[in-house]
Amino acid sequence: MKTLHSLVAGFRPTLSIVRQRIALPLLLLGAGWLFVAGLSPFSPATTDNLLKVPGLESPAGEGRSANWRQAAFDPAHTAFNRVETILSPSNVKNLTQVWASPVGTGFLSSSPVVWEGKVYLVSGDGYMYAFDALTGATVWVSEGGGHSSLGSAAVGHGLVFVSVSGISAYDANTGAVVWHALDQYVRASQTLKGNVLYVASFDGTLTALDAETGTRMWSTEPGCCVFDRAPVVDGDRIFQMRTNGTLTAYDAHNGTQLWSKSESSIGTQAASGGLLFFNHYPNVVALDQATGEEVWTAPVLTAGTYGAPAVANGLVFVRQSQLIALDAATGAVVWSAPAGSLWGPTVANGVVYASGLSGEWDAFDERDGSLLWSVTVPGCGGSCTNTVPIVAKGTLYLAGPDRTLRAFRVLSR
Repeated sequence: MKTLHSLVAGFRPTLSIVRQRIALPLLLLGAGWLFVAGLSPFSPATTDNLLKVPGLESPAGEGRSANWRQAAFDPAHTAFNRVETILSPSNVKNLTQVWASPVGTGFLSSSPVVWEGKVYLVSGDGYMYAFDALTGATVWVSEGGGHSSLGSAAVGHGLVFVSVSGISAYDANTGAVVWHALDQYVRASQTLKGNVLYVASFDGTLTALDAETGTRMWSTEPGCCVFDRAPVVDGDRIFQMRTNGTLTAYDAHNGTQLWSKSESSIGTQAASGGLLFFNHYPNVVALDQATGEEVWTAPVLTAGTYGAPAVANGLVFVRQSQLIALDAATGAVVWSAPAGSLWGPTVANGVVYASGLSGEWDAFDERDGSLLWSVTVPGCGGSCTNTVPIVAKGTLYLAGPDRTLRAFRVLSR
């Protein structure tokens, strides 16, 4: 049973003091190719210019798939499904639940991923589940449990990758174990780019594996620790935040360190347009990917948040006591809306989706923050929703908070 809310929230701009440090050379270098293409560095994206302008599409083309293949959609962790065309601001108000499937026992804290007609999710008791995306029927459940329920799985090359004591790869269709690697404690989502699977172990070691075989390609020295901070890959660089207060950039091809500096965030970062974004209470921070230099900070957070920013169409979206949209180039507040959560939002086709603290899930208009749709799962009090919504091929998937995976679609009349 669900409760729908049709109240449209009013537009409530939030004033903030934003410290900007944007160097002219950086702007010229980072934006030159965009101006050649007739775009500003953070102009609204369309399918046409994403496919034609290098850098706006997801690395190696991952973001051009209608599947939601890993945590935060793509290797850069933008949480932006840039190819969704079915759900939009004009029709999300008609979202209807089409199925609900139980997911093991225990508290759900892993968000689903979608690939080729199946939805994959780690249960609260550590089993890997595969569901039919159309009907919600259970396709297979892993024989062994013990998987980390903190991070999302990743899927590609016909395999589903999930952390346990190391990384296991399951056949995406049958659930059979294909390979296992590392045998190290992993408490963060893995990141897939092309044929390379990047894994951050709890001891701080960053490892690149051949996704098809599990063979180690390179690894860094450990540096304690990595907890709920997935590797972020954009272009030829990979970024890793550690709990010892360091952020390090590496060459994604061989693991060579490019730079390292003192920074901290509870959640994962997002990379887009030559910048790296993350939350560090009370600030949202933007760094130059090439140098690690600070570009701007925006002191808009009222408390710490586990959520990562989402980046789409020239805006950075963060959620804590409010959902806030910032200008990606300057950090200036564009709009804000009342919406409390510990977890970050996701974006698809002009709609910003976000989980609430007490079983409420919302959809907002990307342009002004107006509330378009809301659903509440009853029986949840306090901060019991610990996953993020995802959108793939016209379906909205919500995991939890009651050990259930739900799917919503706009039904044809």
